[in-house]
Amino acid sequence: MSLDIDSLVGKYVKLRDLKATHKAEYDLKVAKVDELLNKVEAVLLRHFNDTGVESVRTESGTAYKSTRTSCTSADKGAFFNFLQDTGEWPLADIRPGKKAIEEWKQAGNELPPGLNWSEEVVVGIRRGK
Repeated sequence: MSLDIDSLVGKYVKLRDLKATHKAEYDLKVAKVDELLNKVEAVLLRHFNDTGVESVRTESGTAYKSTRTSCTSADKGAFFNFLQDTGEWPLADIRPGKKAIEEWKQAGNELPPGLNWSEEVVVGIRRGK
């Protein structure tokens, strides 16, 4: 029995398109729900700020105020210099750079100590004409 690759690839592309359509519909529905959730959160936050309370327990659940934080690098060089100058290395989260490690390996070097490397061969499909 021979494998009809053209038919198989065609089915794959159609399924991928169907998945994208379903995802777009889902994303649209979720965006509308998120908009409503944000409005409710804004009303509750205004209430908390106006009344000075941090939380309210109700029969339906508890609403509470919390602080969400984020820290990103605006100037990596300046931050790195700070780390070197102060020795405060615990302030950094250092990860291996995949692209640089790959180039290092391709140049014939051994994988640096303490790292794991894995590769997996996968199938990719591009749309036809």
